[in-house]
Amino acid sequence: MKYTITSTIPVVQYGNIIPSIEVEAETFDEARNMVLPEIEKLWAKYGEKQLPSKTKRKLIQAFVGGSIFYDDDSHTYTNQKGEVYMSGSQYAKSLEKPFDLERISEAMAKKFGVDAKDIKEMWALKGEISTGFGTAIHKALEMYGRYNGLATSLEKTTHLHDQPVIKQAVESFYKGRENEKAVNEVFIVDHQAKRAGQIDRLLITGDKKCIITDFKTNSVIEGKLESYWIQLSFYAAILQANGWDVEGLRIHHFDGEWHDYEHKVLPL
Repeated sequence: MKYTITSTIPVVQYGNIIPSIEVEAETFDEARNMVLPEIEKLWAKYGEKQLPSKTKRKLIQAFVGGSIFYDDDSHTYTNQKGEVYMSGSQYAKSLEKPFDLERISEAMAKKFGVDAKDIKEMWALKGEISTGFGTAIHKALEMYGRYNGLATSLEKTTHLHDQPVIKQAVESFYKGRENEKAVNEVFIVDHQAKRAGQIDRLLITGDKKCIITDFKTNSVIEGKLESYWIQLSFYAAILQANGWDVEGLRIHHFDGEWHDYEHKVLPL
């Protein structure tokens, strides 16, 4: 019997290679044992980070669709057979022109008389800073959404956040949204289509009706919205497959102040 095993290997920020290896074996376990050493070699050669431990894969009960295994290090979703599911970010990236790091850094190095290695290291550090800030804002918004009531009962909102920039971002976002019904960091899965993802904030507007919302903290959002709408439409397709009516898409962009962008669901 033929088995095809696919892996996602993160190589740069928001960039992956996705090798698929087909083998013939009597059972899936036999096929997996044949393929894993080759995947590990590829990961060691190209991976941005160390290969995550198998224990990092956790079984998550999704908001819709049942359960799915999720590895937070590699941001991959798998079923019990080890089959890798397509995620929203992967789907959107697959439609974009990849950033040619080597070619562009070499061209800039030649033009300005500097070392391409230094350019790549500078860009990598900038990426880490941007990612870290974005993650902090996401976590703070999630914490407020989940635990604001608890913090209030403890009579100290500083249990939630007290860093000035984050405090301002969180409190200004939730101002006027006190009565909204929403769920933060929502896992969703469609086993039939082998798709999965995590929504930043699902705004519940009625019985199995919703608006998909996403937080962005990058400095410039214009020129990137098309890719974002595709990613959110990917999530909408998963929800629709599970019987939900998705009324629209919304992006909340923070650049010191919050700006909202809205769009209809796109067909995939």
